[in-house]
Amino acid sequence: MLKEILFRNKTNFQFVFATIGALIGLTALCLSFQLMLDVQSFHSGEEDLFGPNSVVIQKKVTKLSSLGMNSTDFSDKEVEELRNKEFITDVAPFESADFRVAISEVEGDGLPPFYADMFFQSIPDRFLDLDVDWDWNEESEYIPIVLPRDFIMIINYGIAQSQGFNQISEELMLAARLTIHIKGKDGNTKMIGRVVGFSQKISSILVPKSFLDHANEKYGSGNKIQPNRIFITTVDDSYGELEELMEDMNLDIAKSAIDVAKIKTIIGVVIGIFGIAAVLIMLLSLMGFVQYSQLVLSKASYEIQTLLRLGYSIKMIVKTFIKQMAITFGIITVSAISIMILIKLLIVDVWLDENGIQLESSSLIPAILLALICFGIFVGANFLNVKKTVRNLGE
Repeated sequence: MLKEILFRNKTNFQFVFATIGALIGLTALCLSFQLMLDVQSFHSGEEDLFGPNSVVIQKKVTKLSSLGMNSTDFSDKEVEELRNKEFITDVAPFESADFRVAISEVEGDGLPPFYADMFFQSIPDRFLDLDVDWDWNEESEYIPIVLPRDFIMIINYGIAQSQGFNQISEELMLAARLTIHIKGKDGNTKMIGRVVGFSQKISSILVPKSFLDHANEKYGSGNKIQPNRIFITTVDDSYGELEELMEDMNLDIAKSAIDVAKIKTIIGVVIGIFGIAAVLIMLLSLMGFVQYSQLVLSKASYEIQTLLRLGYSIKMIVKTFIKQMAITFGIITVSAISIMILIKLLIVDVWLDENGIQLESSSLIPAILLALICFGIFVGANFLNVKKTVRNLGE
């Protein structure tokens, strides 16, 4: 009876308009949120798609550099200037070995005989793009080494063929030991090293900072080595500033790093705009439901006042009204979640699969929770509005 009295004069057009808007907005919001979670699992080969832009910078080698008239090292002042750039959040110069180093095989470990001059460098652990056992001290059994992934590709598809020895698998390289030949101020020494991983984005042979500091002190000449390569982390949407920095400091940055920054910016902007549009549609639909509630209650003002005089409480009237609205919001929420899942499974995932893009499907629970939060906001906002309106009618 109470329900029939309250909704007898409802305006269907505004109710339908608000319902459709809420359904479209909530579906778009959940879908954009789910896509953002899915895209976070994508790896470009160098970077996570969403995350800090970490790039290695170095100065270009010019004709003057070749003649020894121009240095490619970064001075302390230039490093400090990089730290002061607003779009750069982290700066870490590469530390280099102050001694000569070479590597060769350990007989019996499966690697073909070889001897090659090398170079060791070190960076802070936070810049490593892989999880490895990276601790070293003077009691350690071996020196952990991280190689560029391109290094083993060059060996297998270039050196191995030209030198006539078998190709080397990553598993063998990780299992085999290496002899490290160090030539320093106090003569020569040998140590054992072991490859613990392969880096996708760092084209240097890396060793732990603890080892490099120890070795430089023990075997180095004592001269200060200025860095010629620097790792920097930039904020999102900063590829324009990065290109400008390249021109100002005559830097050489891998084109792929710039391209990744652009792709991250474009995808972030597109999904962001999609999400913002969804939020605006949701707000408009919420306002539509608020206005709808006020209109229905206004048209039923005489009936509400009569019910209050007959002993019906404000709480009972509000509860009856909100119960009907909650059912409507519940149907909208369930429908939005269902449509979002269908779009993802039948359209987005199929398109990605057909184009050879593999994404790790994220859990749907966060998107469902977001929909439930929106449901709670809708019910809560309308509850406060209805309660205030009914109270005013009862005064």
